[in-house]
Amino acid sequence: MYRILSASKDAYITNKIMNNAFRATDANVGQAGTLDLFKIYNETKISGSTDPQTENTRLLLKFDLTPVTTMQTQGKIDINSEDFQCLLKLHDVYGGQTTPENYHIIVFPLSQSFDEGSGLDVSSYRDVGSSNWITASITNGSPVLWNTAGAMKSGSLGDTNIDVIVSGSLAGPTGTSTVSLSPSQYFRTGVEDLTIDVTSIVSGTISSQIPDYGFLIGFSGSYEKNTSTYFVKRFASRNSSNTAIRPKLIIKYDDSIQDNHED
Repeated sequence: MYRILSASKDAYITNKIMNNAFRATDANVGQAGTLDLFKIYNETKISGSTDPQTENTRLLLKFDLTPVTTMQTQGKIDINSEDFQCLLKLHDVYGGQTTPENYHIIVFPLSQSFDEGSGLDVSSYRDVGSSNWITASITNGSPVLWNTAGAMKSGSLGDTNIDVIVSGSLAGPTGTSTVSLSPSQYFRTGVEDLTIDVTSIVSGTISSQIPDYGFLIGFSGSYEKNTSTYFVKRFASRNSSNTAIRPKLIIKYDDSIQDNHED
């Protein structure tokens, strides 16, 4: 059996250089129809600067896990079973644009909450709001900043003042073990869908060991730091007009009942 959960909020954040003058670090695109992932190396410069410039985006997603938590509480599923599996699925949106090839995309659990925002402008990035490259959310009228601009201050489960969790010690039926919480997927042609196993993250969240703030998705570290450009990997967002390709969390489990009455 499987169950599909829809995203409750999503957005992407960027530090794109605009008009060779400034970076759009305060821009919000929470209502955009796509989630655009790109890295641009040294193709645009801010006037007066001679240093190589890099422009990035990172994706933010949150799913309401209440239905799965309820099923676990009611004994309808067992998150410790080998049959329990969770897949994060994003659908590629190819519209004839240039698409990068040969790279890894990585997923992290977020260590703090983010606001989706109401921005729509994905061309000039003129809609200001949170979340953005600098700010995660607004609480009681005050901005809550990412610990590092771009939401990539990483650490282990239980660390303070981090944005994403790379690994951690999780308790299971056979004891506590340290597991990776940053799965990745290789994209050879660049037009593949993203389908990543996030079972450890979801089971750790349902068991209240991992904070329930959602996911950050980006290019893995070596690809963000190299001197290549990857423009643009585009996924459908939860605001896509096509409901079939919106982000989803696929929960797989075995709820079969063995009938032995004729044995």
